[in-house]
Formats: sequence, C-alpha cells, structure tokens
Amino acid sequence: MEPAAAHAILSESLDYDPGKFYSSAENLPVGVGSIFSAVRLPLYDSETALYLTSAETGYVLSHECDIDPTNDRPFSEFVLICPILPLEEWIPTYLEDHSEADLKSLLAHIGKRNVSRVFYLPPLPPSLQFGGLMYLNQITHAHVSALTFETANRIASLTEYGLQKLDHMIQNHLLRPKAVRLALGQW
Repeated sequence: MEPAAAHAILSESLDYDPGKFYSSAENLPVGVGSIFSAVRLPLYDSETALYLTSAETGYVLSHECDIDPTNDRPFSEFVLICPILPLEEWIPTYLEDHSEADLKSLLAHIGKRNVSRVFYLPPLPPSLQFGGLMYLNQITHAHVSALTFETANRIASLTEYGLQKLDHMIQNHLLRPKAVRLALGQW
C-alpha cells in the first residue's frame, strides 16, 4: 500500500481536525508539545538485545519547567520523548507479517483512536509527509542536551487543540482501569 492511500484511510477515520493541530514553535519554551526532528534517542535492537541511539523525529512529553536549563534543580537532566514513526517507514514493516486488509483495518481503528497505544499525528511536511505514529509504549528518555545537538531541530509545536487530543490518548492509555481487579490492600 502506498503511503498516500494509508493517509487517506486514516484521514477518513479521524475524529479530530488535523488542520488545527500544529503551530510554530517560535518564541515558545522547549517542553511538552514540541516536536523535534533528528533528536538522538535510544532504540532497542532485538537482534543484539542492546540499545542503540538513532536520530529520530520525536515528541517532547516533559514539562518545560522540568527541562529548562536555567532551572537548576535535581532530576532535571533527562527529558521524556516519544518517537514518531513516519507512516511511510512503518507501512512496509507492518506488511512483512500482515495482509493489506489487516493494514486497512488497523489504520481505520488508529484514526478513530480505538487503539489506545498508538496515536496518529497528521502530516507535518517535510518531516512527516504523510503523518506519523506515536507508539505510546515506546516513550523513552534522553539527556536534555540531545535537544540542543546540531542535528536536533524543533520543527513545530502542537496547538492547545492538538495537545488536548494527544493528552487524552496518553491519559487513556496509561491510566485506564486494569483488566483484573487488584487486592484491596492485603499482602
């Protein structure tokens, strides 16, 4: 399946307005809502069972006051980031083990936000020409200096509208009720 066709399936299923999602990051502090291209992130290599670093597009989850270099306090040296998988790079990997019918179904469910662990970010050219997938189980961290490397480039920020939609997905994914009942405080 071509990325444009996959993007069309996602767009038809969206329950939010992609035109209200992004704004300029200019004059905003670095922090939650920021999207970077080519930020160095740790990625797990299943063949070697090691973590490697790779320059990836990523979404900053840490609050700006927690990573502000002028705010010198303990526990401020790392930033939470969720890698963003460009749609056109993810599709061939998925199709290695799944059918095109499976892909169409999954894309429709992702667009409707029925898959709690994946959020679709609409296109953000040129970095995310057809949009990207945030796999919320892949939230990772990097040293705050990774945001200031020569290669790292802040390309956009979410709008308040976009932040609300993404925050809802994160909250739903991380804080939804457990599938089984837990003990009521007994050991």
